[in-house]
Amino acid sequence: MVNLEPLGVTVDGHNQPVVLLRNDDRVLPIVVGVAEAEAIHSALTKRDLGRPMTHDLICNLLAGLRGELKSVTIYKLENETFFAHLNIEQKNAEGEPDQVLRVDTRPSDGVAIAVRVAAPILAAESVMDAASQDLSILAAPEDEEDEGEDSEFDD
Repeated sequence: MVNLEPLGVTVDGHNQPVVLLRNDDRVLPIVVGVAEAEAIHSALTKRDLGRPMTHDLICNLLAGLRGELKSVTIYKLENETFFAHLNIEQKNAEGEPDQVLRVDTRPSDGVAIAVRVAAPILAAESVMDAASQDLSILAAPEDEEDEGEDSEFDD
């Protein structure tokens, strides 16, 4: 497994939101839904929305159930779909670890939750081999037709 750092959210050439996750000189781009992109972006920029959104609710539920998100693992890429799970440690009334739960999640939801609680985001090396790109492509100059277009997720 490799550790991933969320770089942010952008849009691809088809105007689809993409979360960018970095490991050293590689970046793992994952197409996500608009709502999930907003949730990830607001957590990364620490934007206060005034009321708890869905991913905040999940964090509140985990805390209320004495659960702690230990990590999110993106473990498989199949038919252009990423698969992930939450690794949750639940504690007993004395605060000691009681059980470890593995809960299936979409990577976008897992990232949105992980960013909120500062939990590690991990990916299998096989996922990185299949879908990561060299980080230098992000620094490549944009085509002239793309100049001046701003992403709704960029600050």
